[in-house]
Amino acid sequence: MFYSVRARLTLWYTGILALVLVTFSGISYVLLVREIRASSDAALASTAHEFTAAFRADPSNGHSRDIALDFRYSDRDILVLTADGEIIASSHSQLTERDRQRIAENVRGGLTGYTTLPGGRDADGVRVFSTPMNVLGMTYIVVAARNLHEQTERFESVGRALFLAIPLALIVAAGGGYLMARKSLAPVATMSLKARHIGAETLTERITVSNRNDELGVLAATLNDLLERLQRAFESQRGFMADASHELRTPLAIIQGEADVVLSRYDRTAAEYRESIAIIQTAARKLTRIVESLFLLARSDAGRYPITRTRFYLDEMLADSVKAMRSVAAARNVDLAYTSPPELMIEGDEALLHRMTLNLIDNALKFTPAGGKVRVDVQPFDDHYLIRVIDTGIGVTEGDRSRIFERFYRGERVRSLRGTSSAVSTGAGLGLPIARWIAEAHGGEL
Repeated sequence: MFYSVRARLTLWYTGILALVLVTFSGISYVLLVREIRASSDAALASTAHEFTAAFRADPSNGHSRDIALDFRYSDRDILVLTADGEIIASSHSQLTERDRQRIAENVRGGLTGYTTLPGGRDADGVRVFSTPMNVLGMTYIVVAARNLHEQTERFESVGRALFLAIPLALIVAAGGGYLMARKSLAPVATMSLKARHIGAETLTERITVSNRNDELGVLAATLNDLLERLQRAFESQRGFMADASHELRTPLAIIQGEADVVLSRYDRTAAEYRESIAIIQTAARKLTRIVESLFLLARSDAGRYPITRTRFYLDEMLADSVKAMRSVAAARNVDLAYTSPPELMIEGDEALLHRMTLNLIDNALKFTPAGGKVRVDVQPFDDHYLIRVIDTGIGVTEGDRSRIFERFYRGERVRSLRGTSSAVSTGAGLGLPIARWIAEAHGGEL
């Protein structure tokens, strides 16, 4: 069965309070009964001893009844008995004749100290304290007795009070607990309602934080931070899709345009066909690179790109990367140099690291003017290697340094060079983001 949080909190609160109240009331009742009985027993003993002292002061048997009558109490009785159980004196007793006979029978049986004589069906019994007394060579038994009816009524009254007070207290506590839980959880309901109305188009909205210092305020602030991250992710995703669409549209438009030109005329020469096919091939290759890069980034974002780690020589891998880019450097009249210590063993995905270095070298060659230099070197340290790609190109402005690893981003200087250099115009802005992911996937940084 479903219960709301308010109901569960109220039930838990009421249950714990009921356990505390019942335990406390039970212990208090037991202690009260023990205290009343101990006080009653002490009063009986005190009465018996006081009577014994007075009886010894006037040992005349003729006056024993008068002495007993002087010790009349509203709740206690005094009886003086011989050793044979004959009652020779007693106060104005509230005891029944049957109680007196039972006391006499117990005295004949050697009754001393405290004892409780059980009552009948409707009686509550009698509490008795007896002590021997020697006077002029005669042995008497002094008995102080109390009917337990009043004491029993007191215990029952306390029990009824607890029986009524505990449920009443629990009802009041449950109502108060429910109201407190409802008031305490009201901000949660407000936050839930607000969060339910926030969608992809309303991610700019935020949950109101009433008190940042309590737990609910922290929860609201945490949800707002989550919404902030979601908003940035949505905006980044939208920008990514827009940039990707733009980058894909250019080579597709080139392919479509060249195909339309080729099909529009039937008298084209073989050289013209070859030129159009070469243009289509170049655009298709760019389109393939963009799609492969997007696929790689998508799999890396999802954490599903397989990284195959092997042990290989880093210096040899870097030498292969530089060798692969020498023809590109020569075509752009850029001096490409490489220096490295030998036999630098490393463990990682050789294909990914090779792609990373190719991207970095290609990026350096793109933005280095003719006659410039690009140098690649590696320096070993205790637990890592430092790979540097240094060029004499246009550099990166201070404002672009925090954004050059964003996908499809091109700095102000790069945008100003587009159209003036075929090298610059062929870039899609994905090389550095991929290189950075590869470095981070191997525990490094770029």
